[in-house]
Amino acid sequence: MKRSLLALFLTAITSSSFAYIAQMDAGYTYVNHDDDYTDSDNRADLKGTFYFEPVQSSKGPLNEGAFLNHASNVYGAYDYTQQKSDRYSIEDQMGTIGTRKDEYQNHNFVVGVEYFYQQFYFNADIGMNHEKYQEKDRFSYGSDYYKDEYDRTNYRALVGYMPMSNLLVAAGVDGYNGDDEDDEDNAFAIKAKYVFPIGMADQYVNLEADGAFGDEDHLTVGADYYFNKALSLGAAYSFEDNGDDDIDYFAIRSKYFLNDVFAVGGSVGFGDDLQAFNINGTFRF
Repeated sequence: MKRSLLALFLTAITSSSFAYIAQMDAGYTYVNHDDDYTDSDNRADLKGTFYFEPVQSSKGPLNEGAFLNHASNVYGAYDYTQQKSDRYSIEDQMGTIGTRKDEYQNHNFVVGVEYFYQQFYFNADIGMNHEKYQEKDRFSYGSDYYKDEYDRTNYRALVGYMPMSNLLVAAGVDGYNGDDEDDEDNAFAIKAKYVFPIGMADQYVNLEADGAFGDEDHLTVGADYYFNKALSLGAAYSFEDNGDDDIDYFAIRSKYFLNDVFAVGGSVGFGDDLQAFNINGTFRF
């Protein structure tokens, strides 16, 4: 029995046409801030996707297999962020009275469904975001500690149409509702994606956009060039207006499939006074 399973696994990773029913994606991001406040900023993410029917990897780029096959699926995701500050001075009218160190943690859980039916498309998900903020003060006469926690529910629903092969245009709602009754937003959401062949065989281009426009606006546009079925190089630009600041972020990204089962990727990003470095991996079975 063990030999049979091993043989099946080896066949899968060496086959030129592999069908997978599930996918796991994981990544880690380190963010370097150009300021005198941030000590560390680390982020990790995990996503699992289960497809209703096996996805054939013989069509187009391996990274776009699910989209090109119009593969309906359910998914779950989790991401974690931890940010810590350097210790800094606390002052009042008399001058410096002590020092403080801050720590922020964010846990985000999401479950959703993506469904294709002929030329029609539907996507909906709901998530829970839990934030925790801590202040640790140090004075000459002792120390003090402050903690605050906050929950927010996020939701998103899109309805789309594919007017031509491998072109998707969708629109809907993207919103959230927090512990504070004033902390809510219902935004108009858009999504577009187009994957098309160019030049020689197995060379493709992916164009995509995703955004929401409400009390807070954010938009991401990206493009990837597939040199062949396995290797891609791309770029993405993100813009966010949270009501107080405009935030721009630009990233260069790449992904390489060692075979139909395993892939590794990474990106380097640049924003307002920050640089981000990401590594990620994909496993299909």
